[in-house]
Amino acid sequence: MRRDPGAISRPLPARALMANRDKGRAMNRLHSVVASPIATPASEARAKTRVTWKAIMAAMNPLLTKVFRGPLDLNGPVLGRLFYLFEYARAYVEERYEAFDARFGTDTSSPVFEHHQKTSVHFYVPTTASVIYEIIGSLPLTPNKFTFIDMGSGKGRALLVASEFPFTKIVGVELSSYLHHVAEENIKRYRPSSQQCATFELHCMDALDYAYGEEPFVLFLFDPFGREILEKIIANLEATLKARPREAYVVYVYPQYDDLFQNSSILRRVKEARPKWQPWNQYVVYAASAGAAAGDKGAADAQLTATAASKAA
Repeated sequence: MRRDPGAISRPLPARALMANRDKGRAMNRLHSVVASPIATPASEARAKTRVTWKAIMAAMNPLLTKVFRGPLDLNGPVLGRLFYLFEYARAYVEERYEAFDARFGTDTSSPVFEHHQKTSVHFYVPTTASVIYEIIGSLPLTPNKFTFIDMGSGKGRALLVASEFPFTKIVGVELSSYLHHVAEENIKRYRPSSQQCATFELHCMDALDYAYGEEPFVLFLFDPFGREILEKIIANLEATLKARPREAYVVYVYPQYDDLFQNSSILRRVKEARPKWQPWNQYVVYAASAGAAAGDKGAADAQLTATAASKAA
């Protein structure tokens, strides 16, 4: 039915007027969020009181560090499962924010707990991709002279991110055959244009049996072991560096047992920091030069200083 242009328009009912008013207010709010960068006193007040994910995590970190120490058997059946649920929720939120798997067609986000993992092996929880980028990019070294090794590599997220740096080789060591298989599939799918290293070696084996080879290396540890196993890992590391002196860096994320590294006669702490995008977390970097492995502390310090200077240049 066509409307007569000459007809007198009738006033809208009160209900229709209210609906139009509410719709207009909603559109104005949307426009102010999308199109208007000008902050108002009211918006600034809301911003100050808004609770963010980072703020929640930063506030909870002291409690989590005290309560959740280690894998399920150390936490007990109740706290262990609560921690697992918490990590699952964290991984879900971070994947929604970063969309790492969605962008690359990989499967690295969801945590995994296997029943054979006892008191010395932690269940799989991925490191946030942006944190890995930040940590590797800040290391005082030239990547094309080093092999990148992720001990307890899980589904391989750290390996994938490391491939965007020009390392000579990228190595993953994982005990779980299931996680090892998932990592192999992820490597096949991960082909970003920024990838600079496509040489991968994945080993499904006990980390204590891994042979480091003769090349300089970066050892990445995202809290994969309990104290007992980590102590043996460090002993093996020192033995291989003494047998074949060379440069090596150890990145220890979420360093629950950092005192074991501090007692090392070869490794020297060169950095302690909190990631920009995860200020509630922490990582430390230890370095060993050829001089340190050979017992020459003066030469070791000079070599590490020269390496850091060349990186900065």
